[in-house]
Amino acid sequence: MITKKDDGVAMSDLLVQHKMTNRLLVAQLRSEITQAELILLLESTGASYQEIAEVVGTTAPTVSNVFVRARKREKGKK
Repeated sequence: MITKKDDGVAMSDLLVQHKMTNRLLVAQLRSEITQAELILLLESTGASYQEIAEVVGTTAPTVSNVFVRARKREKGKK
């Protein structure tokens, strides 16, 4: 079932557009920051590990490992 917004745009079309925008932003950020930094930045949006993995182009376990390492680094600084 495809729902439509008031202006007649299909929600599925909006989702595709949103995902493409995210991928373009990720591509731009990748040239400026590391994958780990990007993952930590995306975590601040409240996205799940799977959602972050899809945007970054990696796996949820990789995302989880980034967070584990970041927590260990922060713990070591205290």
